[in-house]
Amino acid sequence: MSNSIRLPVRERAPMKRAFLFLLGAVAVVALLSLLPLPFERRTHVVSVVTLRAPPQAVYDYATTPANWPTWHPASLSVQGTTDHPLKVGEEVAEEFRLAGRHGILHWKVVEAKPPFEWRIEGEVNRRPSGEVRYTLTPDGTGTRFERDFMYRTPNLLFLILDPLFIGPRMRAESAQGAKQLEQVFETLAPGMPSARSSASSGSSGSSRSAPETAASAAQGQ
Repeated sequence: MSNSIRLPVRERAPMKRAFLFLLGAVAVVALLSLLPLPFERRTHVVSVVTLRAPPQAVYDYATTPANWPTWHPASLSVQGTTDHPLKVGEEVAEEFRLAGRHGILHWKVVEAKPPFEWRIEGEVNRRPSGEVRYTLTPDGTGTRFERDFMYRTPNLLFLILDPLFIGPRMRAESAQGAKQLEQVFETLAPGMPSARSSASSGSSGSSRSAPETAASAAQGQ
């Protein structure tokens, strides 16, 4: 009978403990990345465009929620009071897809000074998410339109991804929205009075107001 040699079996417990420790560390980091930040971080995305229309026409068009999906790529649909320029206190719900994120934003108008300033604040899942401010300035025969979109950073994961993926996509989509809004008013321009002519025609009462002209042109009248 031959003698057999048994090789020592390596202890697997240390390897198993190391794996469990690593798994636990990853879980903790993932959990911490989703917790709210201990400080508030706001980011502004500003887009500016000069439109061939008087401020009142631009204001009325841009503050009417039914028009948002026409010119802004992030806006998919809007529900609620959507058929007129919103006043302070009015609310709408907007379905959006922004920087790859899909959801519902609940907007409320908190400031309205037609035809020069307008601001709304938004919530997602009853948490403050951001705000949009319009500032309109007469510019020659047209209007300088500034859209300032401010969004909050909800957690550490968002803070890490923002400069790499989220921020650049938001800026690109805002720039696209400004370009598409410019194209809308390029289409409406032939039937719309200029900023100067609208003021003189308004005093004589011989022509329709700028908002009526914009609405008629948009409907193909």
